[in-house]
Amino acid sequence: MTLERIHHHAARLPVIAIVGRPNVGKSTLFNRIVGKRKAIVGDRPGVTVDRLENECMIGEQAVVLVDTGGIGEGTHDVMQPAIDAQVEAALEIANVVLFVVDAQAGATPIDSAIAEKLRKHQIPLLVVANKAEKPGSEIDFFSLGLGDPMAVSAAHGEGVRVFLAALESLLPDSGEASVDETGENIIASVAVIGRPNVGKSTLINAWLKKQRMVVSDISGTTRDAIDSTMPYHDGVIRLVDTAGQRKHGRIADIIEFVARVKAVQAFRRADVAVLLLDGGEGIVEQDMRLMQLALDEGCALIVAVNKVDLLDDEQWKYYVERLDFRMRGMSEIPVFRITAKHGKGVKRLLDEAVKAAHRNSFELSTGALNRWLADAQLAQHPPSDNGAVVRLKYASQTGSRPPAIKIFCNRPQGLKTSYKRYLEQSFRKSFDLTGVPVRFSFSAGKNPYKPAKSR
Repeated sequence: MTLERIHHHAARLPVIAIVGRPNVGKSTLFNRIVGKRKAIVGDRPGVTVDRLENECMIGEQAVVLVDTGGIGEGTHDVMQPAIDAQVEAALEIANVVLFVVDAQAGATPIDSAIAEKLRKHQIPLLVVANKAEKPGSEIDFFSLGLGDPMAVSAAHGEGVRVFLAALESLLPDSGEASVDETGENIIASVAVIGRPNVGKSTLINAWLKKQRMVVSDISGTTRDAIDSTMPYHDGVIRLVDTAGQRKHGRIADIIEFVARVKAVQAFRRADVAVLLLDGGEGIVEQDMRLMQLALDEGCALIVAVNKVDLLDDEQWKYYVERLDFRMRGMSEIPVFRITAKHGKGVKRLLDEAVKAAHRNSFELSTGALNRWLADAQLAQHPPSDNGAVVRLKYASQTGSRPPAIKIFCNRPQGLKTSYKRYLEQSFRKSFDLTGVPVRFSFSAGKNPYKPAKSR
């Protein structure tokens, strides 16, 4: 069975980061490029309420577009710390920076300060003079010394086509490959994720059994995620490390912002994510967000608690209870104990990660899939839809990494959320898909596999 590969795990997509002072239209430009309203925008500074990233197309090139608006806002001195944080985050994650300015207001001292920070770094960028409905209003920004400003009106679409063509010319190629540099077969791509200083690089070094990566007590010493490969049985494993966050003492939420963007990049080229937790620390909201993000991006997920030598039996029991409580509502996710520094449990963890990657590539014959569907309905009938019988007629697998199942039924709108959850749990249990996200869709359309009636 040939399936559409939903999860393009080898892609290394360029990152475009949007920076600029508040109220210049960063989120409006983000929405214009993406082609839909993803950010919440308004007429006052600081109205962007979420740090957003979105995969989109620039010409023929897939990219990850990042809106840095909102970083650092809420501090006592809102303006300058927020601006500094945006620029720092953008320089850490981006292949290209879009510096957005307000053509109606003209160049301001804050714009000049941002330009000075960007000028010190050799990174491709465009100055985007937004709100440039008046001809020639971009001229003031030549004074920034960052090249020719692009005049656009993000709200009305004026100048956007020329701007996008210029942006496309700055993009690096995003290589896709199914084999590593030596031409060997990649058995699995494993991303190691987690907050700074939980031991990600130490874990990968333990797997590699050599100091392939630079390990430091300071959070991260790499700008980009480093891919390493290692022999495994009759092929190789690609190990993706998302370390690289520098220490930002002044504005802490840069750390989470950068970690999120790098994690998204890793998830999109991985089959499985290993979320590393620090056994000596508590479980925080960022850990939970990374778990959910991995599943949302189609990665299989396993959790490893590192530094368990710091916990006695009673402390470990309490830690697991808290973790189980925090993971309620998620699909069943396996949890392992390791001490990466001493190599304890790391071999088993790698073996389990490879197994999870293979589970994520799960493919099922049509016959076996529909036998499961029939058995699931016998075990628990679908609830009626206001007295009308709901029948699940046929199922087809439409993708893998993650497994995607389309079910044809007579009344898809009548299927209750609780029954959809039951089907997912039944499917995962029946085919041993622990830690694997499963995508179900329901259609009232005609079954394309049903034989046509003879005349």
